[in-house]
Amino acid sequence: MSPLAIQILRRVTVLAATLAVGLLVVPRVLTELGVLGPTVQDEIASASRALEAARSYGARPGDAPVQTAVELLERAREIAGRGDGHEARRIAREAHARALDAQRLALATREARRRKAADAVADIDKMINGLEDLYGEITPGLDRPTVSRLLSLMKDARQTGAALVLAYEQGNYEKVVDEEQGVRDALASVHQVLLATRSAGKGEMPTRGK
Repeated sequence: MSPLAIQILRRVTVLAATLAVGLLVVPRVLTELGVLGPTVQDEIASASRALEAARSYGARPGDAPVQTAVELLERAREIAGRGDGHEARRIAREAHARALDAQRLALATREARRRKAADAVADIDKMINGLEDLYGEITPGLDRPTVSRLLSLMKDARQTGAALVLAYEQGNYEKVVDEEQGVRDALASVHQVLLATRSAGKGEMPTRGK
């Protein structure tokens, strides 16, 4: 091969390598500068949508990722208003990343709350079944006013438990968790009344087997 041909091949190789590097680097640079890809406003809008999605999943204003995302979005808007598109774009992307963190935290928290609510509903159901058994045990032989009073208590207990079950079925796990203890206390109070009624009636009711 002649020296001229070798020289041409070398130049072609260098040119091809330069073009390959350019194809890799130039689009990234242009994207960073905002010439290619999403605009600053697009980046800010994307981060804002991600933050709203996190809130719809149950993220709270006090959650650290939410607070950070909100602060970064405000900074991105402010800087974009001053005309610094490169910095505003960078901050908007960081806000988007924090909004995604908020989504993950909200979903994990919701799942943990769902499990706790499911356990609470199962326990409340057991408590009501226990009340039903105790009510069925002590009411035979009682006078009508006492039975009527206990029946009213049992209706209230059933309604209280049913309200919690309904909240769970509607996906309102936070309500279940928040009101669980109050429902437990109400059912425990009915349980104490039933026990006291049984104790008071032992002297009047015939012993089983006689």
